[in-house]
Amino acid sequence: MKVTLPTQSLMEGIGHGAHVAASKSPKPILECVALRADSTTGVSLEATDLDVGIRFHLGEASVSEEGSLVVPASRLLSIVREVDEDETTLEETGGNLAVDTGRSHFSVRGEDIEQFARLPFFPDAAAATIPADLLRNMIRRTRFAAATEAGRFALHGVLMNISGKSIELVATDGRRLARARGDLDTKAARDIKVIVGPKGLGLLERVLGARVADADGGDVSIAVEDRQVLFRAGGALVVSRLIDGTFPAYEDVIPKAPKHHFKAVVADLAAGLRRASLMTTRDALSVEFLIDPDAVTIKSRAMEVGQAEIEVPVQYDGPPSRIGFNPVFIQDALKIMDPAAEIRFAFTDAKAPATISDTPAGSDGYVYVVMPVALE
Repeated sequence: MKVTLPTQSLMEGIGHGAHVAASKSPKPILECVALRADSTTGVSLEATDLDVGIRFHLGEASVSEEGSLVVPASRLLSIVREVDEDETTLEETGGNLAVDTGRSHFSVRGEDIEQFARLPFFPDAAAATIPADLLRNMIRRTRFAAATEAGRFALHGVLMNISGKSIELVATDGRRLARARGDLDTKAARDIKVIVGPKGLGLLERVLGARVADADGGDVSIAVEDRQVLFRAGGALVVSRLIDGTFPAYEDVIPKAPKHHFKAVVADLAAGLRRASLMTTRDALSVEFLIDPDAVTIKSRAMEVGQAEIEVPVQYDGPPSRIGFNPVFIQDALKIMDPAAEIRFAFTDAKAPATISDTPAGSDGYVYVVMPVALE
């Protein structure tokens, strides 16, 4: 194998590969990326940890000799980060990878490519096609709400439900829930209802954010095969193993008609929560919302550090209310919203779940549900 390619393209591909490859594994091959050079298809880079995988096409490569080689991802990434030249030459020499930039020369020990798990190829026909910007935004607005603690396995993933010309993503950890819905330009060839791991969706979000899927007109093609979901975006293929289990009946959790609501600017509420959180601890992780006309007063108190009282301007004409929340759960939702946007914070009482939405009232676009916490 001998190829010459733009250093920036190589850096991008290795960056995605290193993000997938395990940093420490009993199987050294899982810490590696595979480089494959073909005179017809060009140069591609692959990485997998057996749950998530990526195949990334490295554009504008000149292939002098075909071949393939597996090398440690972190080592190769460290080398390429030090390259100043616009182009880099990669060549296999005696089972090792020679990296030549004109003024610098490196040799990286290669691994046995027969031990590297081959990734699947995208099928001839996609089950659905999603606008890349829409899918990336929906992932960003839901993935963070998936469970991370041990428990029901299905909650550790994001439900992806595609039917007709609509797509829905839902994530919950049992204490909060994020649901995003969107409309598709074209009807799906077949319905999809699967639970996808957050690491796979995070990788897809990363790829879409770094590189517009221009090869498919800005679209992401989706297919499901052999308990895996495949996302093809331009020159990248992201593969994620599906999570088994039954996703909870989340529709029953979303309040249908909360009795009251106030409106606030995202930046104002986020700043108030950030300041109030300065007087919380791991053992006293809660804030008190005192909701009155024109203002919400956010109070926090921890015996060992002190207390805080922050006033946030709002639009509200309901009765005075007092509700407790975990501030982190609300802050997580506000982070993915436009700071200048106005949110609708709907609630019924101190025991019922509240909802936060930055879409117009009555819209079915995005809703975030958070359970209150008991106050002393």
